[in-house]
Amino acid sequence: MSGSKNMKRGMIALFFRSLLGIAFQIGFFAALMFLPFGSVDWPAAIIWLEIYAVITLSAGTFLIIARPKAVEARFRAGRDAQPAADRMALIFMCAGLSVPIIVAALDISNWQFFAQANMFFRSAGLVVFLLGFSVIVLSMLSNEFAAPTVHIQEDAEHSLADTGVYAYLRHPMYSGFLLFMMGTTLWLGSIAATGLAGVMVASAAIYRIGIEEAMLEAELPGYKDYKNRVKTRFIPFVY
Repeated sequence: MSGSKNMKRGMIALFFRSLLGIAFQIGFFAALMFLPFGSVDWPAAIIWLEIYAVITLSAGTFLIIARPKAVEARFRAGRDAQPAADRMALIFMCAGLSVPIIVAALDISNWQFFAQANMFFRSAGLVVFLLGFSVIVLSMLSNEFAAPTVHIQEDAEHSLADTGVYAYLRHPMYSGFLLFMMGTTLWLGSIAATGLAGVMVASAAIYRIGIEEAMLEAELPGYKDYKNRVKTRFIPFVY
């Protein structure tokens, strides 16, 4: 009985911790969009934030119930075990998240490098964004050790993930992130920012994958065989 109560309390605590994280993310994205845009009167950004709030809360609640360890891993920093090179890679990934959105806001409000994407392409961008988000969620379902920093989680008995989306892609999180960012910037209407998102996220992912795979091959049992079985890193037929 006490074990069941402790588990319930743990899930409730994890839910509220996730709720705070989601609130922070929404505030962060809102700042990236509205501050450089110069106004909150940007319907595309408002719609995106509303959709993001709904799907993130829904997916977070589902993951807490179905895969709580995967959610816990997202809060497991592991900075002491994080290689120095990965800290730089994480900066590149953060830039790939923030810079394209800022550029999209500036492009739509002032720069206007190209004509704004029409509703057909913007709607396609929204679909791509949702697809990317889905891939990220599926990655978390398949890998409960998907932490934000590169390190072996010995305290959590880190083991190889090779099922679900990991049976087809070695790094599906980056696949999802690439789609997420390109879809977001296309929905916002900036073709220039969409291209920038593709270049920045892909470049950061390629750099970070090199760091991850060197560590995983050296320290995670079975990873070399897995690498031989699954050839695609994160972009099918390309890389």
